[in-house]
Amino acid sequence: MAIIVDKNGRRIYKTIGYLAYEDKEKADKLDDFLKNQIRQIERRLQQKGLLALKGKSGSIQFWFNLGLELRSLWSLVRDNYNLPDTFLPYFFKAVFDNSDATKPESGRANDLKRAYFYYGYIIAGFPWEQVQSAGNWRQWIEFLDAKRIRTDQRIIEWFVQRKVMEIQENTNLTREDWFRRITREIRSEFHNIDTTVLSKDELYDTLDEILSKVVSKL
Repeated sequence: MAIIVDKNGRRIYKTIGYLAYEDKEKADKLDDFLKNQIRQIERRLQQKGLLALKGKSGSIQFWFNLGLELRSLWSLVRDNYNLPDTFLPYFFKAVFDNSDATKPESGRANDLKRAYFYYGYIIAGFPWEQVQSAGNWRQWIEFLDAKRIRTDQRIIEWFVQRKVMEIQENTNLTREDWFRRITREIRSEFHNIDTTVLSKDELYDTLDEILSKVVSKL
């Protein structure tokens, strides 16, 4: 198994262990497949008028819909080319390398776990109405930039399910200030804690306490 990524203009075959001829041949076919599929994705987004939102205030809708497309594409790639989930970061790098119209100006392509394509993939795992009400794209970037939040997506589930951003309407804070306070408290609380060892109930109880603490300080 292998996938091709670009590094300083060179094609690199990312694989596990020895790169067999069969793996190289299959990676070449995968690269052609990705080129074709990404062109089709970009065409569909353009036809829906979503490409025009990239880089603008409504870009959350663009990234969400691109995320939906990438979720479907990863399923095809994983199943048809036998790639493990550990290859997901390389998949997003390959998407970046082969994209054109969807490529962001700052895609963090070499920071594989903080790539915008990956963030779009994450938020597309939630209902659109909840993603939209939770914040704009800039706020989602700030939220997902926190490693602990990004690596334990139950925190994102809690954030969405508790409708945290709607609570701001009952405060005198702007959405941006409210969002930053919540994010800062979550980062501080879990700075040296591996939340993945916590049960869902334990994690949610702690997050509820964080939320109550932030509200009580207003």
